[in-house]
Amino acid sequence: MATAVSRRLLEIRGLGRTAGVAVAATAVYLLVSRALIDDAYITMAYARNLAFHLHWGMIADETANSATSPLNVIALGAITAVVRDGVVAVGVLFVASAVLAAHWLAELAAATRLNPALPAVAVGTLLVNPLLLSTVGLEPYLTAALLAGLLRYGVARRPVAFGVLAGLCVLARPDTAVVVVVVALVLRPGWLRAIGAALAVTLPWYVFSWFALGSALPDTLLMKANDAWDVFGFWNGPVLYLLKFPAATALSFLPVLAGLAALVGLLVVRPQEAWARAATAAGLGAVGHYAAYCLLHTAPYHWYYAPLIIGTTLCAAIVAVRARWAVVAAAGLACAALVVDLQHGVPWTRAAISTNWATAAEYERMGTDVERIVGADAVESPGEIGTLAYYCDCTIVDAFSDRGRIIPAIEARERAGGLGSVFLRLNYLHLDRDQAPRPVEYRLRYEAHKPPTGPEQWRVDHWVDGPGRIVLER
Repeated sequence: MATAVSRRLLEIRGLGRTAGVAVAATAVYLLVSRALIDDAYITMAYARNLAFHLHWGMIADETANSATSPLNVIALGAITAVVRDGVVAVGVLFVASAVLAAHWLAELAAATRLNPALPAVAVGTLLVNPLLLSTVGLEPYLTAALLAGLLRYGVARRPVAFGVLAGLCVLARPDTAVVVVVVALVLRPGWLRAIGAALAVTLPWYVFSWFALGSALPDTLLMKANDAWDVFGFWNGPVLYLLKFPAATALSFLPVLAGLAALVGLLVVRPQEAWARAATAAGLGAVGHYAAYCLLHTAPYHWYYAPLIIGTTLCAAIVAVRARWAVVAAAGLACAALVVDLQHGVPWTRAAISTNWATAAEYERMGTDVERIVGADAVESPGEIGTLAYYCDCTIVDAFSDRGRIIPAIEARERAGGLGSVFLRLNYLHLDRDQAPRPVEYRLRYEAHKPPTGPEQWRVDHWVDGPGRIVLER
């Protein structure tokens, strides 16, 4: 009788936690839904074409492979097919990811005898992080849920479940393979079965992509590597954002500092309990991902820091729930981040941390106007394409949507020699290299510091240059 009552109480607590997380995540999404960044709309354009036309590409006229997260596209495509709206689909997946992360963290807390406040501390901190909220529509929150599951099943030594989630992590973003390997090395869930399950999840997509799309890994791997911005590369990118968005950046990276401090303490003290191994795995996975990106010399796009923030936040949260004062400190940090989030506007009109040339609303207006003007003709993007492609039912092209425009860059990298060129040749072994860039009849051109002066010009607000315009030219 007592066991049945206890089980019923646990079920009620679980339902209450799920409802609370769902309500909180819904409120957060309503805050940010009008301020999704341009790269989020790239994913949404892919998802819409998949949902409505079973087509893999940003635009209906071209097959492409520039979507970094096939899992995010597929999940959003499935939801879009039901709800018929990409922005709503992003919200559904965002809420589901938060609920799933809380569920797995609750199971991790129960399995390791941690304070049951762990889901509230970890997910609450992630839900108010200004940088992560500036990535909604991309895969970070989905990745956070999958990483929580990895920790939960890794600690439980359930290799098949661990392998399935490891495979999903890699499908959510290929570079999270670094995090997966580090977590596996620390938690040792059972290698053979875990690897077998991971391969069963990932190989079907990558084999299909290799043959049908012309490359196993997406073209963004080529586009974003060795792409530092002047003096700012990935290693010092947070300094750039701290200079441009001081409050939002500081509160985004304070959990990283807390997580790194917790990780150092764990490595020094070396506690043997299961909770400590989970925290260490999360922290080391985050550091490993950061180190790998530094070695690749990638540009400091703010969403690239999501694995670092997620892993260190989970590490800090696991350690924090062992002490009441640390839980109070975590709550204070989350409240401060929430204040910054709300001060940015209710609802947001632009992400708190954004490197876009225009707001989503500006690009939406531009996209609908361009569709009316160009009709069936092709138009070249000004350099950012996601939101324009989503709202302009037209043939808008650049390297993200038109495969013929990326082939010269692929061949140039292959001629450079070295191991990288060998890898590229293998990745693009089945690519049709005879594809030519689609000819265009119109071009969109960005001009800084100039207000619109004509009917086919639109005002934009560049994150560095400030007010400017985009001009449509024939």
